Amino acid sequence: MSNLVEEKRPDERLGEYIARVREARGMTVEELSCVTKLTVANVKSIEASDWKAFPVAAYVRGYLNSISAKLNLDQKQILQYYSAEIGVAASHEFEDVSNHNKIAPITENETKKKSKAVPIVLVILVLAFLVASHFLDLASLSENQAQDPVAKAEPAAVEEVVEIQEMPEGAEVVPPDSLKKEPEASSPAEKKNETLSQAVVDEAVKKSDLPASATIFISSDSKKADSAEVAPATNKTNFVLVGSGESLSWVGLKRRESDNSFLKEANVAKAGVRMVYNTQDTLCVTIGDPKAIAKMLLNGVETPLPEMKFGRVTRFRVYGGQIVK
Repeated sequence: MSNLVEEKRPDERLGEYIARVREARGMTVEELSCVTKLTVANVKSIEASDWKAFPVAAYVRGYLNSISAKLNLDQKQILQYYSAEIGVAASHEFEDVSNHNKIAPITENETKKKSKAVPIVLVILVLAFLVASHFLDLASLSENQAQDPVAKAEPAAVEEVVEIQEMPEGAEVVPPDSLKKEPEASSPAEKKNETLSQAVVDEAVKKSDLPASATIFISSDSKKADSAEVAPATNKTNFVLVGSGESLSWVGLKRRESDNSFLKEANVAKAGVRMVYNTQDTLCVTIGDPKAIAKMLLNGVETPLPEMKFGRVTRFRVYGGQIVK
């Protein structure tokens, strides 16, 4: 490659001339910075003729000497261009601030454009490896399915994604179906035996030391109470919600609407799960999606959920086993 470059034009600044020579040599700013041991910022400042970026003129002369040597330019002529550009007469009184290490001019190999063949070959090899791996995996999968017809017939399990209803402020995230599933009676006779009068429930609560919200387990002897007996008027409420399985709904129970915390809350998703709560006080109920509830029992009596005029969130109050306004 010839190192001949046209001379600096009269209207051309020194930095522009150096940049033009560098590009003619086929070098980037970074490559010139590497071979001259200058920073990229210094090389860019010189090519921009930003001489104010260098507080000491002697340093600039040393940098220009290094660049001239590497680009095979006349060092004295370059320094004269620099002196004329900054308005100072050329002088030999400046100290040589270089470390006296000679910088070899640019070589033929340094000016050659880097070949793109090697990166292209590497990319092709990587793509070929990925394609081969893909086909090998497919062949292995087909072989395993042929050896195990049962596994081939079984469809892949699809995780059911359910949308959790929006919960009000103060609610906690409760795992879906953390409640107990309602057992199904095998015959009408068993269902009849499972029905307890309110008097039996009240008597069991009085005899226990548990709070009103606790679950009361009643022995089989307690079922001897006459099913026709009418429970006396009471302010106690046995509240039961049974899931329908149609959707997922958050349910929260409070004593007062103004309370910040909930007495009990849960997510109901599967059919048959139950949410049970016993209280002697007012119970404020919030149900995110009524479709998730198959039925509501108040003191053993199935009671329909109140209909809401706007939206699908249902809110109502219960007292003494009845819905109150």
